[in-house]
Amino acid sequence: MCGHFVSEGGGPVKTREVYASVTRILLRDGLLTREEQRLATKLAILLFKNDNNLKNTPGEIYNSVVAGEAVEGGRIIGKHERVKIYRDMFEAAFVNASLGHDELAVIAVLRSSMNINDEEHDGAIEEMRGSLEESIEPKLLEKVKGDLTNVIDLVGGMFDSIRLKR
Repeated sequence: MCGHFVSEGGGPVKTREVYASVTRILLRDGLLTREEQRLATKLAILLFKNDNNLKNTPGEIYNSVVAGEAVEGGRIIGKHERVKIYRDMFEAAFVNASLGHDELAVIAVLRSSMNINDEEHDGAIEEMRGSLEESIEPKLLEKVKGDLTNVIDLVGGMFDSIRLKR
């Protein structure tokens, strides 16, 4: 299919559908924390920055999810972009948010909805580690690496449970 990654459902991975899947996870407890809002905003920018409707599209998808309506379509996301979005979201969640269960679930669902395989996941994490090593004070680096390992393990467990449910 033109080099686009095909989802398990048989179709290509599309921006609107990915955003909707993450929005459903963010809203499952009925609360949208500041950290969750930051992740939703970051994902919206990554998915829709090249669209003319960055201002409206995330809100339309949010309203559809709240109303229980199906969300389909959007721009097809190629492999390179999917991996970059996943890496940027993982880093944003890890560096900028206090990671609660919902934030970890967002990353696991994002990995699932974007069909990030183990090799792509490992590559994204290695790239993120390199970025952290360049930007973090050496004295803090070992603690950050330990924290990152714990987060990767937690997200991996959540992702595995999502994969088993499919």
